[in-house]
Amino acid sequence: MPIIQTCYKPSHIWKDAHFSTIYPSTLRKVTGIQYKRERIELWDGDFLDLDWSFAGSTPPNPPKSKKKKTAAQPATVLASKSLAILSHGFLGNSSRPYLLGGVKAFNAIGWDALAWNHRGLSGVNNRLERITIHGGSDDLEAVINHALSKGTYEEIALVGYSKGANISLKYAGEKGVDIPKEIKKIIGISSPTDLQGSVDAMGKSGFYAERFKSKLLKFLKNRWELIDSQMFKEFEKYKFLDDFTNYYIAPLHGMKDAEEYYEQCAAAPYVPKIRVPSLILNAKNDPVLSESCAMLEVAKDSDYIYSEYPNYGGHCGFYLSNADSLYYGDKRMIEFVQNKIVV
Repeated sequence: MPIIQTCYKPSHIWKDAHFSTIYPSTLRKVTGIQYKRERIELWDGDFLDLDWSFAGSTPPNPPKSKKKKTAAQPATVLASKSLAILSHGFLGNSSRPYLLGGVKAFNAIGWDALAWNHRGLSGVNNRLERITIHGGSDDLEAVINHALSKGTYEEIALVGYSKGANISLKYAGEKGVDIPKEIKKIIGISSPTDLQGSVDAMGKSGFYAERFKSKLLKFLKNRWELIDSQMFKEFEKYKFLDDFTNYYIAPLHGMKDAEEYYEQCAAAPYVPKIRVPSLILNAKNDPVLSESCAMLEVAKDSDYIYSEYPNYGGHCGFYLSNADSLYYGDKRMIEFVQNKIVV
């Protein structure tokens, strides 16, 4: 598909890459979301915590009430047949402002939303040392299969932010023509499809690399009982985020080093194999993504990949001033699933 002509033209300070990245991440407020949590068991003995937000009052497969209905009871609201499955970014969770914005946007058009928490990020530690890595499409597939088992949804959109975008796009490319028929759209916001390119864009000791390193170290300290004591002592010696990937995360998940991790987990090689309409919304001034992450050349030759690459927006930012607290990315994904984006 041709590159999408962007409508995003922020003013003043919202053109600044860092302000438009940090403000939405730390100060954005999204209200009105009430989650219902569900835990699912995984093939390896671990679990994932899922947070549901239903557009109507009746969730899929609700428990049968033992009370008799009376004539005075209000009519049951029909459950939605459309579902958005939302995947958060690196060391995020279902309560991140960008993800809540997506949930709110989908609920507003009558879609249910399912925000899943990566392993160890739901507020409780998991049973296993393994985490949900950038290429963790197996965890996403478990979530998708669980949602499909409800037997309710006829239309599903996969929505990912940053790391979650890479996972969603990689899953769709791995499945190719065999993707479940219910999955109609894929949306990736600030997608690091070229992981090595993203690492290079951040810089080994840049501000964002240091920020992510601090968050990762805090995360690992909170699950110290799952980690070999000798390995745990090594963490304090690591100077860069790349060191954690190289010496700990990659080997833990069966990869030799950071280079192999970036190569195997990147969505970029799989994006050309995607066979459902997919939107990649990246910003040119994203401080943690390279231009290669936008998949512009692939989009030019694909019948399925739409790439929108505005000058501004930062990382998972795309601020938009309005009364409903929704940002440009939220509105753009709704336009995409409703086939309202003009190419």
